[in-house]
Amino acid sequence: MNYEKLIETISAVINSDEIYKKDLTLLYELPEKLHKQMDEHLFYKANPNSPDFVHRDEIELEVGGIKVKFIKKVDE
Repeated sequence: MNYEKLIETISAVINSDEIYKKDLTLLYELPEKLHKQMDEHLFYKANPNSPDFVHRDEIELEVGGIKVKFIKKVDE
């Protein structure tokens, strides 16, 4: 998954009249490496001039009224 695929997926949900969206949260469980890459990508999209990236265990954002969360996949 990359940022563009994320936007494409969320846009499909936002634009669908068939999906009930009130209080909707999308949860993505990503492998650790991809989770960190997504966190870093989203951080620099929002803060292009900041060198202060600190990786978080849980990433949460809101897009078009839909909450999107990214968590690290726990290996069993």
